Amino acid sequence: MSQVRYDGYSEPRSSKVPIFSLAARVATFASLVVTVVILQTNKVTLNTGFRLTYSSLFHSYRYMFYVSILGLVYTVMQIPLAVYYLRARKRLIERYSLLYIDFYGDKIMSLLLGAGVGAAFGATRDLNKAYEESNVPKIHDFFDLSYVAAVFILIGCLGSAISSIFSSLALSKGE
Repeated sequence: MSQVRYDGYSEPRSSKVPIFSLAARVATFASLVVTVVILQTNKVTLNTGFRLTYSSLFHSYRYMFYVSILGLVYTVMQIPLAVYYLRARKRLIERYSLLYIDFYGDKIMSLLLGAGVGAAFGATRDLNKAYEESNVPKIHDFFDLSYVAAVFILIGCLGSAISSIFSSLALSKGE
């Protein structure tokens, strides 16, 4: 809504879009950092001496890890642009082609992170069920932490999807 001054001139209110856009990117970044940290520190050594990590046998966890790293790199590149847009109320580089790069980059990143979420939850559920009868509590601790990593990549996926909505709006407005 516009504020009307006494001379009849209406002044546009500032948009909250830059704030929400930056918040979505920061939430994506933070959740993906937590995902990577959990995957890197989630290690279990079994009684047989076998060391169980995210990369030991499970392709789904490796996929989740590499997609999280890719999401971190993309988000780190986008955060300074979002900060500038918040402060200056205009894009750093005024090119229409860069709006397309943001648009497609956000869409692709959302889809990749969504696939990582599916891989993480599916693998964790199936592996936990396969070892359900196992009397090795360390394995269940490993899978419980894997669920936590899956929740954080889900949060990152949702933040990326929100960023995708804002980049769609920016493209449609041509700003």
